[in-house]
Amino acid sequence: MVTRLRASPDRIERRAARLAAIGAAAARPPQRAGVTRLGLTEEEQRAHALVGGWLERRGARVRSDAAGNLLARFDGKGPSILVGSHLDSVPEGGWYDGALGVVVAAEAMEVLSEAGVRLRSAVEVVGWTDEEGVRFGIGLFGSLAAFGRLPAGAAERRDPSGVTIRQALRALGLSGDPTKARFPKGAIRAYIEPHIEQGPNLAEARKPLAVVSRIVGILHARVTVSGRQDHAGTTPMGDRADAFAGAAEMALALEGVAAQHPGAVGTVGEIAVRPGAKNVVPGECVFSIDIRAPQDRTLDAVVGGFERAVWRIAGARSLRASIDVLNRVEVAPLDRSLRTTLRRACAAAGVEAEELVSGAGHDAQNAQLAGVPTGMIFIRSRGGSHSPRERAEPADAALAATALAHALVELAG
Repeated sequence: MVTRLRASPDRIERRAARLAAIGAAAARPPQRAGVTRLGLTEEEQRAHALVGGWLERRGARVRSDAAGNLLARFDGKGPSILVGSHLDSVPEGGWYDGALGVVVAAEAMEVLSEAGVRLRSAVEVVGWTDEEGVRFGIGLFGSLAAFGRLPAGAAERRDPSGVTIRQALRALGLSGDPTKARFPKGAIRAYIEPHIEQGPNLAEARKPLAVVSRIVGILHARVTVSGRQDHAGTTPMGDRADAFAGAAEMALALEGVAAQHPGAVGTVGEIAVRPGAKNVVPGECVFSIDIRAPQDRTLDAVVGGFERAVWRIAGARSLRASIDVLNRVEVAPLDRSLRTTLRRACAAAGVEAEELVSGAGHDAQNAQLAGVPTGMIFIRSRGGSHSPRERAEPADAALAATALAHALVELAG
């Protein structure tokens, strides 16, 4: 029976396109439309409803938890095996980041159903909420809630318009308390996340799939720099306390500190200047930082070096500065036994999969760090990521779905 498992590239391609239509921007051919489907928004919930409909037709019981996560359960005995990824995007992002992993998980269940395979253990397909953390600053939000790892006070975090996470959840018809999404102890037996690689390694190696060995540690924070608002024409350069100029120097300092540590990266991806007029010296500047490293000690070193640079620059420019840590996720080595299972499953699908380190963060980190055996399958991608140029081939995604189906047979069949 196992030899007959075979996923459909055509179905995967159709479903990926249907998801991409939710939040798609206008684009002129041959340019592909970017997708804006932020976490905890109506667009994200429409994507959840679309995927939930596919799975419900295959016999799943579909629900949303208190964090807005989509959960579609195929019943069986004992704790469930969780499979899936996230359905939100960055602004003007690509079609495949996160979403393809959910499509692949749904396809694996289609494959098993079509082959008449009955699994003894329960399987749940998950579509995590707000993995990107664009709106509220807390990345991996849905899995943080589900695995009991949300930072204190998360529900009161505000988006740029002043709406809190609690209010956003209530607007979606939920209770407003994301901590209630936490899985009961022992409810999840294992978690497997398919995801595009988002890097060049598989494409350069001409390999369609890989198994992830570990995921980098990540720190997300907001830095607020306060100076003195003044007239741009009448305030001499030597008399200024320019918040933006100080923030710009701090951003360059982050770049320099990260470059000193192999494997580490530091990014300023958001910045807001107040009051925001061309003839006013900025009195306040708020910017985000994203720091990643393959070892926790390296992450600590970059964070420490950046903090020292912030205090030094603020002092030299007569500014005040604060660093608000939104979330930190430790480096996560993924489960060794599950990695072996996934490599066997890839081989059954016809792929000799090597292991890769993930430089991007994933919901899989929270599962592994919460003590749930966790594995990931990477799917070859091209054109970068977090961009409309992002591309993954349906044939590669079908191989991932076939491998995932084989893994579920081994784990649950």
